[in-house]
Amino acid sequence: MTNIIKIGTLLILIGFALVFIGAVLSAQDIAFGGLIMIGPIPIAFGSPPEMTVIAMVIGLILILAYFMLGRRNAYPEGEEKKERRIRGGGVILIGPVPIIFGSDKRFALIAMILAIVLMVLAILYLR
Repeated sequence: MTNIIKIGTLLILIGFALVFIGAVLSAQDIAFGGLIMIGPIPIAFGSPPEMTVIAMVIGLILILAYFMLGRRNAYPEGEEKKERRIRGGGVILIGPVPIIFGSDKRFALIAMILAIVLMVLAILYLR
């Protein structure tokens, strides 16, 4: 798994370098495209429509690879499925209004304390 992360990081750095080199070499005719993956949802954008289509195709390929590799490596042979309970919590701050949620009282309390700390820091920073 760590090799995939290293390869992904390397590809991102190569992409940034290529975009920078392209921008420096052709300051007037810049064509760009990009892909943002939020979970399995791709968001494609680009300056000419062709770049957007290319980004969408890459996004579809990534989604297919994600599901194919995820199914294959989910449970190695000879290993049983174990029940796991995932616990967590979070805070959504919409202006001064916090929305606190959690699957456990402890995590909701931690999220509430963090929300209060963030609001106090925001008030002190704005003064």
